[in-house]
Amino acid sequence: MKQSPSTFSLIFGLLALALLLALSLASMLTTRITVKAGSESYGRLVIAAALAADELSARHDQDAVQTLRQLDEAGLHFSTTPPPPATVRISPMLRDIGLKVSQMLGDPSRVAVTQTPEPQIWIRSAHDPARWMVLHALSYRRQVLASSILVMLLAGVIVLIIASAAARLLTQPLERLAAHAQGLLAGEPVVQTQLKGSPREVHQLAFAIGQAGERLRHAARERELMLAGISHDLRTPLARLRLALELGDANDHQRREAMVADLEELDGALEQCLAFVRDGSDEPRRDIDVITLIGQLLALRVQPDDWQLHGPAVFQAKVRPSLLRRALGNLMDNAERHGAAPFEVALDTGDTFWCVSVIDHGAGVSAEQLERLGRPFQRGDPARGQGGTGLGLSIVARAAQVHGGTLTWGNRAPRGFVASMRIPVVA
Repeated sequence: MKQSPSTFSLIFGLLALALLLALSLASMLTTRITVKAGSESYGRLVIAAALAADELSARHDQDAVQTLRQLDEAGLHFSTTPPPPATVRISPMLRDIGLKVSQMLGDPSRVAVTQTPEPQIWIRSAHDPARWMVLHALSYRRQVLASSILVMLLAGVIVLIIASAAARLLTQPLERLAAHAQGLLAGEPVVQTQLKGSPREVHQLAFAIGQAGERLRHAARERELMLAGISHDLRTPLARLRLALELGDANDHQRREAMVADLEELDGALEQCLAFVRDGSDEPRRDIDVITLIGQLLALRVQPDDWQLHGPAVFQAKVRPSLLRRALGNLMDNAERHGAAPFEVALDTGDTFWCVSVIDHGAGVSAEQLERLGRPFQRGDPARGQGGTGLGLSIVARAAQVHGGTLTWGNRAPRGFVASMRIPVVA
């Protein structure tokens, strides 16, 4: 399998390419400005030299002849032949000089530039149209090419050094994070000790990995606790069933009913465990009448006359119906199992939240036991009765969390216990 490039190589390549492009553009702009400035200055010098030579050629005194001889030695001479055609491409700077001289003279026909291969500027004399002044222009093509290559090489070295340092600065925190990812998942506090000086995004990623690790550890603890709870809760009814079968209790009507009760207890325990594992977050929300849902649950109670419903006649809410039904059913089961009649279901509505509470008038829960309620397989106070898997409040708490709400519980004065689900209103 082809190995993917590392983050360091990608960042290094991107930085190097960006810096090289920036330097290339800067070099092109600098060269263009230099050519413009050079053509401006050199064009003025060419005009001055040509005009001076043209005026001197009209004189025949000794000083004029001497000056023209010196100009000839400096590269300016007269020719009676027309300018030859260029045999190589004319350089941009020479072309700009010719245009500048033409503009200054006001007559483009008097100016010609050639490259054969030496660059020359031809200017027709104002006194004798058949005579041309020829100036040998300076050529910096080789020097410019050599200097450009040198500059690009130096710039490339600088770019590589800067890109390497920047890429290392950006990827080193990621490398440290990758090296300590297992520790983060295991819950080790490596963020404070090993990621100092790292960018904010790396700290956020480390925090997210730590949270993911915490969720994984929590799920593993719940799984272990559930397996332990299932093995504990199923052992007793299975032992009773085995003993009943060995004693032949299946022929006795009363004992057969006890065996059926044990089977129902097993089925209920497994159903609660499955409900705890399936949090119901995949169930779509639907608009339902919560009052109707509560009424259906109350009608299924063994003693429905022990229950009272307080709330509006109708209340529409967007919820996960099966999940809410299971949660309210668990609260009602807990009230009947651990509390005492009369029982109440109260629905309070608001603009942003609505709250449904299940209330009993039993003995309540001790302060020590209140702190442990809601944990998986944590049963209530023995004073409130026995039975159940200890998953009821855990399932309700998870249902409230899936709906974006919270579950609270506590004792009521002078007697009783109340559990309330507070759920936000969803548009």
